[in-house]
Amino acid sequence: MYSDWTSLRDEIQFNKANLSVLNKFPEAVGKDVACSVVKHIATNLSISNSCEPSNLVTDAEVKWTMEVLCYGLGLPLDQIDTIKDCVSVYCEWLSALTSPKLPVPKPITDEPNPYAQMMLHHLLNLFVPRVGAVADLVKRQALLCHRVLRTIESVAKESALLSRDTWETLLKFLLAANNSLLSPPTEKEDTGLSSYDIGDHLCERVLSVLFELWLLACQKCFPSPSLWKTFRKMCIYWRHHEALITQWHRVNHALTARLLKFMYGPDYPELVISENDEGGLLVPVEMSNDCIAQSWFRFLHITQNPVDLAKPELISQTPMFLKLALESEDVIDPRQHECLLKLPQIFYKAMRGISIMVNAFLGISQDVKEENILTSMSFISSGLSSRQSTTLGPSTPPGQRKLGRPWVPLPAPLTQRVKSNTTISSKTSVPMPQCLPGLLSLDSRPPLAPNRPKCNSILHLFGAWLFDAALANVKILPVHRNEGQTYRRTNSLIDQSRPTSLSIDTSPEKKSMSDNTYESGRAEACGTLCRLFCAHKTGEDILPAYYSRFYFALCYGLQVDDNISGPVLSNILFNSCDLLRVDLAGVQILVPHILNALELVLKDQTPKFRLCELLPSVELRKACVHLLLSMLCLPLHFRDLEIKDILTPEATPEHSVSFISLKQRITDLLLWALQIENDNTNTQMLLGGLMLLVQDMALCEEAEQTTIQPQHDTSDHQVHADTSEDSVASNQSSESSYAESGYHRLPAHSNENDTAYGLFGQATSLVCNRLMASWKQELSTALAAMELLSGLAKVKIAPANMLMCKRTVKWICDFIVYQCSRPAQFHSKDLHSMIVAAFKCLTLWLVEHSRLLYDKECLHNVLEVVELGISGSKSQRQTPNTESVSMRLDKDSKSVYMQNKASDPPKFKGDKDFQPASMRVKDAAEAVLTCIIDQVGAFPPPCGPESLFSLLDEKSLLKYAKGTGLPENGSPFRYFVLENSIIIGLLEQPLGNYEDPLPTVTALIRGPFGRHAWTMQLRHSPRTGHRLSSSKSLLSDPGRPLPMDTLGVKHGVKHRHFPDSVDKVQQTMADKSIPSLDSLVTDTKTQSELEKLRHLIEQQTQYEVNISRRNQVEDARRPFPNQATECKPPKMCQEFQTARLFLSHYGFLSLEALKEPSNSSLPPSLVMLDTSNSNLFSDLELLDSIPSRDSDTVHVFYVKAGQKLPQSIVENMSSRQTVQPQFIEFLHSLGWPVDIGKHAGWTGHVSTSWRIMDQEDASEEVYPRGTGGSVYDGRQQVLYWADVMSEIAFVVPSSESYNRYLADPNGEKSPQLSRSSVILTKPRSLTFESQDKLRVDREPTGSLSDVPMMRSRRGRQTNLMGPDTKVFVVWLESYEDHENFPVGELLGATRTGLEQYTTSVSMPLPRQPEKDVFIIFIHALQNGLFRIHMQGQTGKLTMAIPLVHGMVVSRRCLGNLVRQTAINICKRKRLESELYQPPHVRRKQKIQDVLKNYNMKMEAPDFYTALFQDVGKE
Repeated sequence: MYSDWTSLRDEIQFNKANLSVLNKFPEAVGKDVACSVVKHIATNLSISNSCEPSNLVTDAEVKWTMEVLCYGLGLPLDQIDTIKDCVSVYCEWLSALTSPKLPVPKPITDEPNPYAQMMLHHLLNLFVPRVGAVADLVKRQALLCHRVLRTIESVAKESALLSRDTWETLLKFLLAANNSLLSPPTEKEDTGLSSYDIGDHLCERVLSVLFELWLLACQKCFPSPSLWKTFRKMCIYWRHHEALITQWHRVNHALTARLLKFMYGPDYPELVISENDEGGLLVPVEMSNDCIAQSWFRFLHITQNPVDLAKPELISQTPMFLKLALESEDVIDPRQHECLLKLPQIFYKAMRGISIMVNAFLGISQDVKEENILTSMSFISSGLSSRQSTTLGPSTPPGQRKLGRPWVPLPAPLTQRVKSNTTISSKTSVPMPQCLPGLLSLDSRPPLAPNRPKCNSILHLFGAWLFDAALANVKILPVHRNEGQTYRRTNSLIDQSRPTSLSIDTSPEKKSMSDNTYESGRAEACGTLCRLFCAHKTGEDILPAYYSRFYFALCYGLQVDDNISGPVLSNILFNSCDLLRVDLAGVQILVPHILNALELVLKDQTPKFRLCELLPSVELRKACVHLLLSMLCLPLHFRDLEIKDILTPEATPEHSVSFISLKQRITDLLLWALQIENDNTNTQMLLGGLMLLVQDMALCEEAEQTTIQPQHDTSDHQVHADTSEDSVASNQSSESSYAESGYHRLPAHSNENDTAYGLFGQATSLVCNRLMASWKQELSTALAAMELLSGLAKVKIAPANMLMCKRTVKWICDFIVYQCSRPAQFHSKDLHSMIVAAFKCLTLWLVEHSRLLYDKECLHNVLEVVELGISGSKSQRQTPNTESVSMRLDKDSKSVYMQNKASDPPKFKGDKDFQPASMRVKDAAEAVLTCIIDQVGAFPPPCGPESLFSLLDEKSLLKYAKGTGLPENGSPFRYFVLENSIIIGLLEQPLGNYEDPLPTVTALIRGPFGRHAWTMQLRHSPRTGHRLSSSKSLLSDPGRPLPMDTLGVKHGVKHRHFPDSVDKVQQTMADKSIPSLDSLVTDTKTQSELEKLRHLIEQQTQYEVNISRRNQVEDARRPFPNQATECKPPKMCQEFQTARLFLSHYGFLSLEALKEPSNSSLPPSLVMLDTSNSNLFSDLELLDSIPSRDSDTVHVFYVKAGQKLPQSIVENMSSRQTVQPQFIEFLHSLGWPVDIGKHAGWTGHVSTSWRIMDQEDASEEVYPRGTGGSVYDGRQQVLYWADVMSEIAFVVPSSESYNRYLADPNGEKSPQLSRSSVILTKPRSLTFESQDKLRVDREPTGSLSDVPMMRSRRGRQTNLMGPDTKVFVVWLESYEDHENFPVGELLGATRTGLEQYTTSVSMPLPRQPEKDVFIIFIHALQNGLFRIHMQGQTGKLTMAIPLVHGMVVSRRCLGNLVRQTAINICKRKRLESELYQPPHVRRKQKIQDVLKNYNMKMEAPDFYTALFQDVGKE
């Protein structure tokens, strides 16, 4: 830029204008003349009491006087009074350029510019150092110089008369003054100040005036190129002064702040320049934008290459250094001058200032004043640094000595810091400030500006300096040296900046051993480069040469061998969090080097190398964890792809590294870091990474159909109960204690973690042990551990590691026991939240591994801890012989009995005090117990995971009722409430598929955990099942048995009315007292009648004998059996009171059950409900609409590059052509599609959820094809997923749904609930009035509008559902668009119907603010992996895993992890909410509400009478 212009350096240095004619005379003559003349003139100045107009009226008189004044300014300091008078005269006369004063001679007043130029030349004599002057006189000389500088500065700012020549003379004067004071090397002596110390006094001031007035000249009279070139040339001689770099950056920062405002607008993050420090007023307000740009670029390169500050051999190659070396008694190397000991500090400040400018261009808001304060605090004082350097280092050139690393860098912008009141003590070997105002924090760093310039643009400006500084004094390997290349100094940076930035400095000056003296500035340069490259935008191109130089610098900076530099390494790691997740071309080449550095940091709690005192080790570990999370998926993704090592000459087979070869190291490092990590945030991030690693490995093995055989037998017989002695001994040895089974080391065999099976065991063992040992009192960490264990429970491992599953369940139970056993003062909401989360985790493990309950010991442990949760104590008494495990965890820990004898006598329920830890814990334990009974081994149910309820209700059952239709009035069901918690509806009419006339009852049971339908018969004979034909009635007449052919021997026995022994009994007189018939017949007539009677008897006897014989013959001829004489069963009874039979047989019906308990407000155990009240059926539908699981909703969006408008965003999903193919695959991995009209679970909106659609109501709808996901907008379909504890709907809003929101933003046309009702009713009522009134009018497309409202009566208290958590999943084509995502505008289009019904009437919730929305941003990287960005609330309960901010996830596990994270976010919000109640608690409260409102208070006789009455005739 200045190559065609001539420098004025020689003209300035050899200018004779400051010589007086008195110099021709002897010194005594000149001194006498000067003293006399000056003293007289000084008496007539305006500062005196009486001043008169000057008597110098001609030009010659003035010029002669000025010759005298010129000589007086150069007098020795012993004539300081005369020098002072000369200064006073010239300062008075310079007022002619502003407002002339009375003593100013008239010629000067008439033409001030020529005289002003002469005076400036003369005043230069004042700034010449005096040899041999004492310290006091030097101080007085410095004061006079300050006065002159103030006067000149005032004239330059206020005068409007300055001509271009005067401006140029003024700038030349300042250059000459600075050169006179600053070019000599400064030195101090033990006896006091030396003659050169005038430069130390004036260094800061003279440089500040030079830069300020030069900047002012740019606005008033832009300096010529020759002056600019002279300025640059002279700065070479002043670089050993720290003030030069300070003033240089002061001007650079002020100009940069103004430059950013007009280049990127006023909204761009500001570089704050404090006006109190005059920095904000440094740049004239009137300066034009073009002038600012020109001045900024020229000032930026005014000191040439700042990397030269790390080369003492260059800094000392100036005439003054060489002159001093030649004049000294001992000829020494100029590089050994003591003033050069400050070069490391100066070099660091130069790099720090450049770093601030780079940050400003990146859009990082900063306060320059704060940055400068903390930068200067990195070095206590230059004197201390110099003395320590002198003490520590030998008498060798600083460039070749290896000092004790006395300087420490600031690795990142210090604008956002975590305040700390603790005092940071300095190390004995490192001079550090005793107290620092703040520490660096990774999480509080400000974001980058969205409209920041491209990396190439910034690298064009600063790349050459930063790349060179990153390798300052570094040992370059021989393979990277070019012996034939000659080194070329970059004195003219403007001409050589671009070639230098694209080439590597392999000059011979690179030492064979790395010199860490300048590591502070090198560390700052490396950190700045890392921040710059991490600011890479999506799709942005960076020159390959920049990539190569950057990777080259990082490879040397990440060295962990003997050439390690702690500040450089820590700076690189701290500022490289995004390095592996911003699509940098070829960045994978750094993975082995980064992994080496991560192992150095994460494997030790305290790093073995020196860190910056402003960088806490926990923040460095956090940055390393971010880097580790970025590379977890790389080995399985790239597999056998080799990584070239640029630090080795050639890729030899023994040095070749592939990604899959790093898998074991990455896994071991993750486990090791998790084992020793103490910070809660870092621990949760590592837990998320562990879940990702296990899930990714399991899915990869499943895709490859790889079955891993375990090294030990884990078949079912190990899990099932075994009472043998060997089994008991085995169980006791495997479950001995935490001390024996603790995770104290990494696996002995390196291949244990190579498989998902082995890693699953290591992960569960490590997490459970650390949970019991370290995390049990940290809420957020304990919740993260439970989330990890819940995720591991769902991981499909072949074969299943059942022994580890059993141990995990045991650990979870022990965790619950420990927390419940803690003293009362430690019980809090957080503690109970941990217990509730543990119970939920336990439920998932039991459902996913149902075979665990076949193990007697496991079942005993689970039921025991459930009992503990419900009642607050265990029934199993503990004996002294019981084996206990003493956990020495803290002062309050106590011996917790882990195993109890099965033979111990139990403590019965009635003998125990009901004292649960809290009602939340009790509810969670009840949920586990019910899940064991209902779901373990039976999930998913036959109807699918969409519903844990029976899909049958009253209407469905009545369709199949035998011989009956819908009654005109009332309901055929009888409704009872059992034990104040179960509503049972009994239908006494048999269903149509039962033909047997047996007592049949159909029970519809509604309890806290769902609705179940059962049909029961009273049978007197067992069902034989498969032995009988299914077509044959089970209760039809079986018929009589067939006769047998072999009847045996038939004996002819004459039957008598009396036994034979009667004839042998002798008669008595009494026997003879009754006469015979013959003795009574006395006449013939009677005798004849008697004979006639005897004859008739004989005839009748003979007749009967004949008839008997004839019948026998006929019977023998008649077929068997005889239908006329055959025995037939009586006709079966058709009338039963089956409701009475059911209640009686199950023990519910008794006189005691109908009585209200004394001294209690509870109703009787058995209560009949009033079915004549039609509102009962509406409330039953409300009860059915309360699900038995938690329901969550996630809305998915797709954002194309640069989109900001919500309408454009929702239109993206309308076509498959407008979205990336991975997005469609991702959607289908979230869940399975369900039809809104046929779905029985949660659909994303209360108006269409938990419905049972009749077949005649369901219509085959035509779904749009070829959409990008908009078909799942909730109108026809949604994506659905459910497990035993939760269900979640994924809704993809479409343009139609968004337009409906725009047409009805307040939801006035959409279904609304009253504030006293939480759940909308299902579409039909059980009043059975008419089929048309029962059916809900639905739009053909499944609209959410026109759904009837259901309002609760009597202002009943609502069932609190807790927070309606909003979770968005946003797919980004361009990662930077996450900063402009219109959350607020899209929030209204994601209504679920629960927004204003999650609290009671007295505590309405306001509209959900944008900050309460949790967003999971997903960005597809070019390498096939996916970057995660988490946005939302940050609190102790909201950092859910497994997804962590910044994590890089593989394609195969993306959907699974997103779903788990969304569910865990909602779970944590429910744990945090004071208003949340579990579903079964809400159902139980609703049941009690129904009992209260529809209780038929009846006496026992009336109750029994009602049971015998027909329901239809009541």
